Amino acid sequence: MEKWVSFENGQTLGQLGTEDGVILKDEEMPGIGRITLEGKRTEASITCGLYGTFFDTVSSSLEDGPQKYDEMKLALENSPDGLEELEVWCDWFVNKF
Repeated sequence: MEKWVSFENGQTLGQLGTEDGVILKDEEMPGIGRITLEGKRTEASITCGLYGTFFDTVSSSLEDGPQKYDEMKLALENSPDGLEELEVWCDWFVNKF
């Protein structure tokens, strides 16, 4: 299994993200996917995806954001390889988070 690494060697941390929040965490499994946690005053946004297949953004409270980020990251790690299974997994992921 691929390992998560800091996206762009951590250079995106502290910058404004796609959801207009400050990027708090930004990791990538090279060639597989990426997950980003952004924080605003009272809200967190988590944007993630599997390259070429899946993209999703969810919101949560600022307090719950890091835990939800970790849960989503684990789910991304366990995504299936097969196309049929991946379609089912994508539906599951969106409904769960």
